[in-house]
Amino acid sequence: METALISVIVPVYNVAQYLEKSIASIQQQTYQNLEIILVDDGATDESGRLCEQIAEQDERVLVYHKENEGLSQARNDGLKQAHGDYVIFIDSDDYIHPEMIASLYQQLVNEDADVSSCGVMNVYANSESPQTENQDDYFVCDTETFLREYLIGEKIPGTICNKLIKKEIAAQLTFPKGLIYEDAYYHFDLIKVAKKYVVNTKPYYYYFHRGDSITTKPYAEKDLAYIDIYQKFYTEVVKEYPNLTEVAFFRLAYAHFFILDKMLLDDKFKEFKDYPRIYGYLKKHVFAIFKNTIFRKGRRISALALFVNVRLYRILLFKNIEQSKKIN
Repeated sequence: METALISVIVPVYNVAQYLEKSIASIQQQTYQNLEIILVDDGATDESGRLCEQIAEQDERVLVYHKENEGLSQARNDGLKQAHGDYVIFIDSDDYIHPEMIASLYQQLVNEDADVSSCGVMNVYANSESPQTENQDDYFVCDTETFLREYLIGEKIPGTICNKLIKKEIAAQLTFPKGLIYEDAYYHFDLIKVAKKYVVNTKPYYYYFHRGDSITTKPYAEKDLAYIDIYQKFYTEVVKEYPNLTEVAFFRLAYAHFFILDKMLLDDKFKEFKDYPRIYGYLKKHVFAIFKNTIFRKGRRISALALFVNVRLYRILLFKNIEQSKKIN
């Protein structure tokens, strides 16, 4: 079923040590009718040169050099260069299963869907862990079901990189320039345009967790974008999909936990101007969190610890971090 041209858009910025493995995994796809667009976002290491070397050896690879404007704009600019009928975004420090694009394309065409999604394998230095325990689920869904599973974040992980999208859909959307957690903002717009989705939970996208990634760095004020976008989701859900209110609350509360945990990595966490607001939100909703069974048991118990004393919660947080280091 290899007929359509698929554009693979790869933003590249200072990832020389990961780049060749990432691009090789795309080149080695069983689906070969690809246009591989490497967007060099003003890299200051060897990434730009490596892109050119790769392009010399594979006529499917196109390189676009630009000034550094961030991941969102690099993706937007890559989309402008795309000639495919379908597009997929791949991050240049991640890699993909050889069957990923073929699988996404086949299920999208078979179901006449707008978006096709696969599962994610979280890759750490010493281990791998699938995003969802059920790796053999397959379903076609409407926007409401897609939104529900996206907000839960297991069967439909939050990254955009595990999704093949019709070009006519992607062409209507842009990633927000200057904001982090851009994938969440993109999904917020995607659900307003796409109507039919097909989901396969096989973990074909290998998401590499780097020690210096956004999700592992200490708190910075720009991290508040994570709460901002899920507040938007919550408001939209209450208005358009009231049956999903509890799910949207889960994701919004989770976003507050995520930011609080970042703040607590700093001994002077109480000096952050937004700390009282973040802590206050969680303390106010602690019992709703405890009753919300979408949260895992450990998180619900830690919410009670937070209600008792933030320092007790912080002790549990650091214990959890140490345990994760031993495993990963």
